[in-house]
Amino acid sequence: MNWKIIRRVTAIVLTMSLLVACGKEDFINKYNLENKKQTEESGKYPVKWDLESVYASQQDWQTDYDKAMDMLSGYERFKGNLNNAQTIKEYLDFAYFTELTAIQKKLWMYAKLGNGLDATDGVFKNMLAKLDNMDRIEKQKCAFADTEIFELSLEERQEIFSDPVFQGLEYWLRSYVDPDYEPLSEDEKLVASTLSMGYGYAEQIFDILNDVELPYPTIKLPNGKTVELTDEEYYKILGSAVYKDEFKKEANQVYLTRYKNFANTFAALLEENCSQAYAAAVLNNEETTLDDAFADYDLDTGVFDMLVEAAHKGIPEYQRYLDLHAEGLGIKEQYAYNMTEPVSYYYRGRTDYDDAVDEVIDALSVLGDDYIDHFKEIITSGHVDVYPTDNKTSGAYESRLSSDYLPWVLFNYEGYPDDVSTIAHEMGHAVYDLYSSENQIPGYQNPTIFTQEVASTTNELLYYNYMMNKAETDEEKLFYLECAITMYANTFFTQMMYSEFEDYMYKIVESGEALDAEGLSDKWAELVQEYRGDSIVNFEENRYQWASIPHLYYVYYVYQYSADVAYAASIAERITAGEEGAVDEYIEFLKKGNSATPVDLLSGAGIDPLSAKTYDHALEYFTSLVDEYERLIKK
Repeated sequence: MNWKIIRRVTAIVLTMSLLVACGKEDFINKYNLENKKQTEESGKYPVKWDLESVYASQQDWQTDYDKAMDMLSGYERFKGNLNNAQTIKEYLDFAYFTELTAIQKKLWMYAKLGNGLDATDGVFKNMLAKLDNMDRIEKQKCAFADTEIFELSLEERQEIFSDPVFQGLEYWLRSYVDPDYEPLSEDEKLVASTLSMGYGYAEQIFDILNDVELPYPTIKLPNGKTVELTDEEYYKILGSAVYKDEFKKEANQVYLTRYKNFANTFAALLEENCSQAYAAAVLNNEETTLDDAFADYDLDTGVFDMLVEAAHKGIPEYQRYLDLHAEGLGIKEQYAYNMTEPVSYYYRGRTDYDDAVDEVIDALSVLGDDYIDHFKEIITSGHVDVYPTDNKTSGAYESRLSSDYLPWVLFNYEGYPDDVSTIAHEMGHAVYDLYSSENQIPGYQNPTIFTQEVASTTNELLYYNYMMNKAETDEEKLFYLECAITMYANTFFTQMMYSEFEDYMYKIVESGEALDAEGLSDKWAELVQEYRGDSIVNFEENRYQWASIPHLYYVYYVYQYSADVAYAASIAERITAGEEGAVDEYIEFLKKGNSATPVDLLSGAGIDPLSAKTYDHALEYFTSLVDEYERLIKK
């Protein structure tokens, strides 16, 4: 069984030189003229989280925490008695489906949301630390359970779990009747729970180093002034018409030295993270970290192999797009930072949040009234925090830790077109979670990230298709087409490049070797050249860019973005073409939560993740976008 409390946060994390540029076409406007905080006054739609609806005070939170800690003693009454259907069902209800879990989810929800609003607030950090401690204690107290159940013979277990009291939970309980499943012993679970205190520390250290302590390099501006090349200063330079291309190239090169100077430290952090993940895989009786990651999702590792094959097959089209982009910009040499520059001269400007929400609703109306009703229920609930504030988590995410509450969504909305598409993306997650909670029993209400990204990416593709169709000029259509292409290319090709690099890291660690900074840099440079070829000119410092990527600490995570945009392409295409039954099948997919394997769930939406044809179709979809891109650029 997986950890009791599933803490899932879906987030967009963007790496500096690989940002999707839609809407950031005028950096001067953003950083020089309009670098002001948005108003936090609500208009048509609420813009701030109401956390007091969860706990009115910190003391109320602490009261629930103390109550949950006391309730952990309830595990003791089951020890030595898990040998019949009724007692096992009572144990599972206590551990997963009754008051204890409801309180824990509420505690986690409040602490995580509060930390998202202010990552520096010690109150929420302390709450999270307490909950981690509770999690460890609970693992130790219930470590006996699986050992007792698996001490029964396979025949006894099959008879017990065929009892009517387990009806509807068959998929969730599948490991208990699987003859090939090897559970951890009680001693192994105690060891694993103790060792879990160190899990995630490499990622935490990365965050501190990358976000707080890693020094920025300095650069001398053409006027002779020396400044610190912060993220804001860097993008100000790139977007300014005042600076020549030669100085922008210099800024790009200097910016990349930030990671080169600390490459050995980042390599050590990644090695520690990989070693911990591999140790967990071994504890789970899996041969490799990849096997363990895919076992969590009940997914065949063949999906990963097909994704790598598809990415390599599509590289020529990806490079064709990059070459067309350079042609559209009118440049002979294209650097990584040029990838964020739009070709179209269309400038939309900023959009008020209320208008943006209405636009997304119009774009998604193709999904039907019921979908839009769910969308509106969430967006008007006070569960959406919209504008950036000091110390608020960057990016955007959706979180639903308790089915007693509507999903929660966090934005850092500034009004640019990519902020509007982010509304479509994150609300795709939120509506999926709401459908799941309404239509599934608690064990099946938490879709995995693997299927979650299908819902979010489908929304984005539907949004861009809508905007292209309503465009009044070729320049406007080109703008939104380029948004769609860059989203698709970054989600599929760039994330598969990351995935191959990640796979290389784990194979090195699993072979008993160390991760060396220069070895990692050599592999990164090799993959960048393979994917981008001569379409992008790289500085020597580009070889250290792997050190900047937080997703590499997530353990076989980013391949899911690539897989899901491939699946979303087929779903969105069927829906926009008006194919009979396409919308109904998709809504049914959303309603099924995690009640079956990802393959079975997606098959209901017309997708087969184990068929090469699925990935071929995804590449054909990308090619059709690039063909239209070429037509408009040449025109």
